[in-house]
Amino acid sequence: MANECSKLNPECMTKNNIKCPAYDADKNCWEYDWLPMFQGMPQQEREQGKQFMAEKCPKCAAFREPMKKMIERIQAA
Repeated sequence: MANECSKLNPECMTKNNIKCPAYDADKNCWEYDWLPMFQGMPQQEREQGKQFMAEKCPKCAAFREPMKKMIERIQAA
């Protein structure tokens, strides 16, 4: 079910009117390829995003194994 993460995550960006590319693509966070977005960010923003995902995503009720693998790819980039 698309956007399950936005429903399960009480801290979802979309609930604070912050654009989420996965939500906009009608995908769950673990279905979305975040790497291109991170590669296009300025270094400081990319590091903040990496830290956010590494800390927040595993605590989310919608966290799934594919997201763990995506975070690992992002951290290595």
